[in-house]
Amino acid sequence: MAVELQRLIEKVAHMDVTIIAGEQGIHNLVSWVHMIETTEATDFLQGGEIAFTTGVGLNNSTSLLSLVEHIQSGNASGMVVNIGPFIESVPQEVIDFCNEHSFPLFVIPWKIHLAEVMRIFCYTITKDDQRALETAAAFKNSIFFPKQEELYIVPLSQQGFHMNWKYSVCVMQLEHCSTNLPLRLEQFSSSIDNYARHKYKNFAVFSRETELLIVTGNYSEEQLHEFIDYIHNHALSSLASGETITMGCGKLTRSIRCVYKSYRQAKAIQKLQEKGKIESSLIFYSDMGIYKLLLGIEDKDIMVEYYNKTIRPLVEYDEKNDSDLAIVLRCYLNHNGSVKETADELFVHRNTINYKLNKASELLDMDLSSLNNRLQISVGFMLQDML
Repeated sequence: MAVELQRLIEKVAHMDVTIIAGEQGIHNLVSWVHMIETTEATDFLQGGEIAFTTGVGLNNSTSLLSLVEHIQSGNASGMVVNIGPFIESVPQEVIDFCNEHSFPLFVIPWKIHLAEVMRIFCYTITKDDQRALETAAAFKNSIFFPKQEELYIVPLSQQGFHMNWKYSVCVMQLEHCSTNLPLRLEQFSSSIDNYARHKYKNFAVFSRETELLIVTGNYSEEQLHEFIDYIHNHALSSLASGETITMGCGKLTRSIRCVYKSYRQAKAIQKLQEKGKIESSLIFYSDMGIYKLLLGIEDKDIMVEYYNKTIRPLVEYDEKNDSDLAIVLRCYLNHNGSVKETADELFVHRNTINYKLNKASELLDMDLSSLNNRLQISVGFMLQDML
């Protein structure tokens, strides 16, 4: 995790730290601090650091502008200049460069000890990392080991998440990522956490394998919708070229003991989006229509058994004979039993549709003119989407 630069600066607001350029980058994420006095030292930057300098290493061949340019090119998040005997003031050319590149530049008077500012920054980042790791581990235990309450109830209570609050889990999946996925998810997690922390409390954001989890505590239904919409919009605006996200949000639980249920619902919704079975705008459990009933089935064996007795014979026939009876039947049901509309969508003759429907009816041993049978088959298709 990393901490937003603005949050760090707020920690030292009493120490006369002043921003003089690059204010547009004030929301950059800071992973650590680095003392840099020479351009050669910038080679050790890994990205995300905030750099400090007194100017002691500057000379005729190395100007402050050159040092700032090297630090900025090393993907640092900002820079603090100690105004004193080595740097009396910041040249206008440096200010212009930082403004042009939205690179935050701060000044601090010589009387303030840089070591103390750096200590506060390091402590804040470390404590934030510790809190995030402990909270993430506890919530993962509540989701995947719900019966082992000793692994999450006390740890989460210590982090301010109370046992009897209502909780909800949101699952976000990043698709078409062209870079290192775990690293990208970690960046996403930090970005979302810092973006929302100013406005919202009682939530945790963390990654797990290929997904990002967002857990809220003590939110009303209205607050939950507002928060997730807020996060969703930020995530969309943060996507790199070609990236997309799918997202699902489970219903509010009765207590912390039921967080795993909300996760399962959220994951099922996200998977339906990923498969293109529902619109990307359908995120919340409360908006899922008849899927709400199916998402409430905790015993997966029941879902599999129902699917096997309805849709599976048709799917197996298609796989064996390279046919599309299941596709035709689903399209037919989506068009409320209209052969003409089904034929129009699939670009085939109505006689072909009738032939395939009769074949499907024979294989399933079900009269497709029966409303009850159509409903059973429709539910079977929906369960197929969820399995």
